[in-house]
Amino acid sequence: MNPYLSQLMNGMTRGSMVMPPVNQPLQRATAMMQAMRNPSAFVKQQFPDIPDNIANDPDRILGYLQRTRGISNDQIQQILSQYPIG
Repeated sequence: MNPYLSQLMNGMTRGSMVMPPVNQPLQRATAMMQAMRNPSAFVKQQFPDIPDNIANDPDRILGYLQRTRGISNDQIQQILSQYPIG
């Protein structure tokens, strides 16, 4: 697996933990609520190198991560299949 994709899946960037692991259900729910309240802040925290002008555009963020971290479409599909929407 691509090392950047592995870091993304584990909540890590550039070898350092950005967000501590949350083991308790209440902690996990609180972290998710905070990320949902301010998604651009969450993105900037997880990926500080993302340009400000694309921080609110999920498609451009995904494209940026693919270009800069070598993530393939197959890897993205693999992640998306683990978290079905709807």
